[in-house]
Amino acid sequence: MDLLTVYAQAPTHFDNHARVRVYWRSGASRQSAVDVTLALSCQDPLAAAEAIAIRYLLGEACIFNANRTGINLKLVVSKGAIKKMTRQATRKFDLYEYGYPLLTRYAEAEVAISKDRSWFPNADRLGEIPLIDGERRRGIEKLHSDGMGLIAVTRHALERYAAHCGTLDRNTAWKNLHRRLKGRLDQIPLPAPVLRHKLKKYGEAPEVWKHPDNPLHYVFCHQGDHKLLVTVFNKDPDEPRVFRPALANRC
Repeated sequence: MDLLTVYAQAPTHFDNHARVRVYWRSGASRQSAVDVTLALSCQDPLAAAEAIAIRYLLGEACIFNANRTGINLKLVVSKGAIKKMTRQATRKFDLYEYGYPLLTRYAEAEVAISKDRSWFPNADRLGEIPLIDGERRRGIEKLHSDGMGLIAVTRHALERYAAHCGTLDRNTAWKNLHRRLKGRLDQIPLPAPVLRHKLKKYGEAPEVWKHPDNPLHYVFCHQGDHKLLVTVFNKDPDEPRVFRPALANRC
């Protein structure tokens, strides 16, 4: 099992942002730190900084391997709010945006809490410390699809995909879904009455896409610079049961 430990120190405040140093180690010997910048309005800068550090170390620095998921992964954090977030039990709602991959890609990771700081490296061993823009990384994790451009996946959509495909774990579901979304998908035109209904009810028209050789339908809504996968279903897209984008994005 891969082990990643993170521990955020008290923030330093500047005119327009806060900076938090997050010490981290993987295994027993590799130790370092990253500095995370956050908006002054952040509700819990220490927990947010730890969540951003996890995103960066696993998803960008790839300290274990590329496309890492939560299976056989243990995360040790110092802030209980992160563990509550993974259970969707915290009232610090902006923390969900900083740590969203912990609800999707890394959902199967074991999360533990420790206040031990005895492993912190000495300052002279740190070398150059990366400066991580937490606000730029805030929000849902995105990937690029050749056919659709920039896309993102909600927790609800991942759960629906896993249920329809019968995958045994989130690791398999995540990798299979991303492989599918990066491949060929064709947009299905929705009948005018259905579009009018969706516009009236949700204020936007969704897009429904599917692979020509597979019955699963993928429902996207527009979110600024990307398409957001809000649900997956295996039925006629005219069926009036569906998705609420605002709710799906929080799931």
